[in-house]
Amino acid sequence: EGKEKRKTQTEIEGKRQQLDEQILLLQHSKSKVLREKWLLQGIPAGTAEEEEARRRQSEEDEFRVKQLEDNIQRLEQEIQALESEESQISAKEQIILEKLKETEKSFKDFQKSFSNADG
Repeated sequence: EGKEKRKTQTEIEGKRQQLDEQILLLQHSKSKVLREKWLLQGIPAGTAEEEEARRRQSEEDEFRVKQLEDNIQRLEQEIQALESEESQISAKEQIILEKLKETEKSFKDFQKSFSNADG
């Protein structure tokens, strides 16, 4: 049980780290897109090839942003799933502990009644 819980916690930590990295990348990519747009405002339209290259670059950047946003959403969902799994493990552990306590108690009661009968 404890091992299962630790494994889940380790997995959650790993995913959180990935999530932080993705968020940083996303912020970086978004500011790059904005910077490109801002820089291009002052530049007169070049040749058709230059325009095409710019458009392609801009599309790639925006695609990257979209990809990062999807990754972040997926990671957040995975973390949520793992956290609920972890709390289920905790709940199971709790139930097992309760059962153990009950068993111990009934065993002690049994011992008591036995020693009373003996005396």
